[in-house]
Amino acid sequence: MKKIIYLSIITLILYSCSESDDSISTSVITGNWQWQSASGGLTGSTETPESTGENRMLIITADSIASYQNEVLNFKTAYTIENRTSELFNDTREMLIQENGFKQIITITNNTLVLVGDCFDCYSNTYISE
Repeated sequence: MKKIIYLSIITLILYSCSESDDSISTSVITGNWQWQSASGGLTGSTETPESTGENRMLIITADSIASYQNEVLNFKTAYTIENRTSELFNDTREMLIQENGFKQIITITNNTLVLVGDCFDCYSNTYISE
């Protein structure tokens, strides 16, 4: 009986210590994302569809991201999602890394996607899922 109790306790401890996988999966960001705002850059400005007259959209698939401005394709590129050390925050963050190496920190809350360029004069863009 003692052996069963000890084995149960050890199993419980090992299970409790295992890392949880809270990472953002590709399926979570897959979809159409309508741009809401951008802020940052050297001037610290904020842009919105109202202030720019632009309609921006991201279409994210399992292996590519396409950016549209006023329904015209700006770019389409492959991407990965990886944990990397952030230049901005100096800690590990989950990032969307484009094929050209550009890194953006990913935050998703409910139907809102925030992509923060991982550089000191980059923009933070907020999108809402359609």
